Amino acid sequence: MSLYLAMRLLLLSSLFFLLPGCAGYNSAYSNRPADIYDPYAQSGIDELLAFGASMANMPESGRADVCRSLLNTQKLSPSDGKQLHLMVGRLLSEACGDIPRILDGVQAVSPGYASDERVQRLIAIHTQTLTRMHNQSKKLNTAEQKQKKVKTVLESKETAEPKKDENRLLREKLDAIRSMEKQMDESVESN
Repeated sequence: MSLYLAMRLLLLSSLFFLLPGCAGYNSAYSNRPADIYDPYAQSGIDELLAFGASMANMPESGRADVCRSLLNTQKLSPSDGKQLHLMVGRLLSEACGDIPRILDGVQAVSPGYASDERVQRLIAIHTQTLTRMHNQSKKLNTAEQKQKKVKTVLESKETAEPKKDENRLLREKLDAIRSMEKQMDESVESN
């Protein structure tokens, strides 16, 4: 056997053994769950402030998109960091969710940040601000409901006043007709 043929057989046999290993390696890699970077998982003060500043510089539609994305990721894989991002985002966009629900979530995760005084301060400020926003919203809704009731009452009174005017006009016409009848009766009697 020639040296050339022996090297060729050695190369083919090594490829024969390496190919299944490579194929198995690739398939194992593609089946492994990918470690996806989640920017909202970070919950340090610097990350939260950067997120808030970034949102503040966005147009309202961009803020709403970020909030919807954040809400979806929180539903799929909840985390304390995402809850705090929702808290920051809610100050800038109503699309970040319901205030009482956010406050409940923040209250639940707050003990996990007991050792981070700066995050605790941020939580305290945002919690008070969100509570105040929610209370003002409730007051505004109550005032709007009262205003609608008053408007309805006024409209019903305005429709009642024209009816009173119509009734008065009808009485005046009836009185005029009666007086004309009296005059006609008197003139007939005098003839």
